[in-house]
Amino acid sequence: MNYIYLRSKSDRYSLAQQEKHIKDYMQRHGYEIGGVQIEVSPESKKLEEREEFRSFLHSLAKGDRLFVYDLRALSKRIGELVQILNCIYNHGITLVVTKYGVSIDERTPASVLVALLHQQREENRQLPAHSGRPKGSISKSKYDPYRERIIQMLKEGNSVTTIAKTLGVSRSSIRDYIASRDLRQIARGGVEESHPVQLPKTECKINHKG
Repeated sequence: MNYIYLRSKSDRYSLAQQEKHIKDYMQRHGYEIGGVQIEVSPESKKLEEREEFRSFLHSLAKGDRLFVYDLRALSKRIGELVQILNCIYNHGITLVVTKYGVSIDERTPASVLVALLHQQREENRQLPAHSGRPKGSISKSKYDPYRERIIQMLKEGNSVTTIAKTLGVSRSSIRDYIASRDLRQIARGGVEESHPVQLPKTECKINHKG
């Protein structure tokens, strides 16, 4: 199965940007979508506290593919990323990082992993320190199970009123849900088109002594 994993409370990339890039990548390479998992926990939350994510990761079976925009969707902490990658290896899962067009499994050269982790570390350094609720963060909604259906109805040109009547829910509630998750942009492909970024090369910066 092919699963998309998104992080709604990313301080770098919007949910719509992540989803469009991943889906475009999968379409270009002929991958069918088996499921979409959205994590709503803040990036400050530690791995041991993210029960839903850990449960999802352990539910994956050998041969499954997990698609993320970049490693930050999994964790911004290098130590946690190493733990997650180790779990992926042990379960025989393939992790696809669409931002760089890289597939990671037990056969991936160490140089590729080092470059990815190094890039993550450099991006962490560039982020300004902040506190409080992340800008643009969203919480879980009872409409999440209808997400793909809503996107499809928007693509077909249905109005918010029609969608609300079809689902048997409040018009104002479904309107707010669509707006908070940029579903109109996703439906019409309004998010800026992006292509895989070349994985940066790493340099040795260890000082030679003696």
